[in-house]
Amino acid sequence: MLLNSFYSFLQLPIFSNGANKGIEPNCPIDIPLSCSNKTVINNSCCFEYPGGIFLQTQFWNYFPSKSDLNETELVNELGPLNSFTIHGLWPDNCHGGYQQFCNRTLQIDDVYYLLNEKEFNNNNDTSLQIPGKQLLEYLDLYWKSNNGNHESLWIHEFNKHGTCISTIRPECYTEWEANNVDKKRTVYDYFRITYNLFKKLDTFAILKKNDIVPSVDKTYSLEQIESALSKEFGGKQVYIGCDRHNALNEIWYYNHLKGSLLSEMFVPMDSLAIRTNCRNDAVKFFPKGYVPPFRRRPNKGESYRGVIRLSNINNGDQMQGFLIKNGHWMSQGTPANYELIKSPYGNYYLRSKQGFCDVISSSSNELVCKFRNIKDAGQFDFDLIKGKDGYIGYSGKFGWGSDDYPRRRSQSPVSLNNDKGSMKYEFKMKFIKN
Repeated sequence: MLLNSFYSFLQLPIFSNGANKGIEPNCPIDIPLSCSNKTVINNSCCFEYPGGIFLQTQFWNYFPSKSDLNETELVNELGPLNSFTIHGLWPDNCHGGYQQFCNRTLQIDDVYYLLNEKEFNNNNDTSLQIPGKQLLEYLDLYWKSNNGNHESLWIHEFNKHGTCISTIRPECYTEWEANNVDKKRTVYDYFRITYNLFKKLDTFAILKKNDIVPSVDKTYSLEQIESALSKEFGGKQVYIGCDRHNALNEIWYYNHLKGSLLSEMFVPMDSLAIRTNCRNDAVKFFPKGYVPPFRRRPNKGESYRGVIRLSNINNGDQMQGFLIKNGHWMSQGTPANYELIKSPYGNYYLRSKQGFCDVISSSSNELVCKFRNIKDAGQFDFDLIKGKDGYIGYSGKFGWGSDDYPRRRSQSPVSLNNDKGSMKYEFKMKFIKN
């Protein structure tokens, strides 16, 4: 289904009483688009903030685990041969960056059993747009992990991104007078809505309509692909990602949201991703199952060891200190050894001898390295600049800071710097390979 149908969808009444619309949020009909309000909107069940920009992200994973898979095995591993697959639905902040793992109490460790429960397969419940078992079949077909464990990707996406969507918190359903609702309904609706939006943004069909089809030999210009997708996305720019072979492998559609996520009123906007890793010419679009000759398979589970030094303190170029094992800053002594461990679904875990690291929002976004369980670890960005060296970021931000300069043998806590100019000492953290 192409975007013409998507726009017809946008013309539907925002808060209709149709049984196929699920639970109806009781929100003002004149509520502004996310990220466009002029005054503060207090009802966070009706207005998404700070994550008011929604990215529907899609994979084109063509690289099979083995080169001799038949069609049924390829579909089971990589999804339908004529369809992209779901990566996720991500709420980015209006002013840049994003939140992650926002509410540990809402996190899940299962999807199969949850969607098979009676409450999501009750034919008499008209608020269920898709029966849980049928939704699970769709996820099995269209939401594929690149490591073969598809359910673990679903769990990861909900825990990292779904728990940060304010308009589907369990307490919102109570406000809308939905009976007997617990956090399971939030999980069901996150997957249902992500799947719905994915099917309205049929990337494969859009490209095929514009004569861009998978091929071992044929290549396309980046401009061709951008033009085809933009034309069907209301003229808005779409982010296009490529792998190391300059082969198409990921698409991001950016959207504003009107009202609650349950309204599914997504409004296309231009991509906020400034850079693409695709080269302009000779972009490949390999068919699923193709293994490029004399090429390495994508790296999985790679890790780097090194130290983290502070650079560009208040825009100066000189290195001025380093991190010790608890994540604090010292200016003299010996830096701690850190390990950057690639997570299964992008980003990196950061670990010192003292434990995994995370940024604690309840403690002024302080960097803390003490967690023994990887489930408690945050996921960090790594902007590779030379060899294996690069800058450490978190939730799309690469600025860090502190209000105290550590003299001699003292140490100072380090915090993620969300607002430039808000901290006395501001810097980047550079990972330098051992």
